[in-house]
Amino acid sequence: MKKRLIGPVILLAAALGTAACGASTTSSPDARPAAAVQQAGLDVSVLRGADNDVEPAATPEALVKSNRHHAIVAGTVDGIEQGRETFDSEADPYALMNVVLRVKVTDKLKGADRVKDGFVYVELWQGGRYNDATGTPVNSLDKWRQSIPAGTPVMLFLREDDGKAKSRNAGKGLPQGAKLMIPDVLGIVFEDGGKLLGGIEELEGQWTEIKSMSQLRERVRNAVG
Repeated sequence: MKKRLIGPVILLAAALGTAACGASTTSSPDARPAAAVQQAGLDVSVLRGADNDVEPAATPEALVKSNRHHAIVAGTVDGIEQGRETFDSEADPYALMNVVLRVKVTDKLKGADRVKDGFVYVELWQGGRYNDATGTPVNSLDKWRQSIPAGTPVMLFLREDDGKAKSRNAGKGLPQGAKLMIPDVLGIVFEDGGKLLGGIEELEGQWTEIKSMSQLRERVRNAVG
């Protein structure tokens, strides 16, 4: 028997803390798993459970110059942990489940003070939940770990969580003293199989002409200045 999914329409901004900081972002979590978008060992479909209305940044330089990020870093995925639950509004009975992506930072391109002991901790919406007794997530923690394996190179455009979201189990998935970071909807770029792959959103335009993470890193470094 096919399980039904919880849910009224939810704002992805509640899960990402208005992640784009000025970009309009909405989600319709009927929670159909997105069509798998895969390269060699990476499957970003777990990140694409929402329909986003985002003004694209035509180039990495344009995204840097938007000035909506507290930190820009590059590194490798170190692991994924269960995170807190957040709520769209005070009256919302349905909690949004989140995971925390732990990234080992190799390049602090902006906002080095947001890096804790060589790592950043990034909150990501886990996806929809089934309308069963426990609200089982469609994308389990194990699925997230399999989809985005440790060792995957990644660049992140981040802002610090403002702490305003109503939440349960605050601090879950974080070591003491670490800052919870929220990704720009356009600001997760992986490298896999020798190619770049967008996380929440597909890469478009001039982004598709960048051949490697090292090229992207140098362009971003030059834009940050």
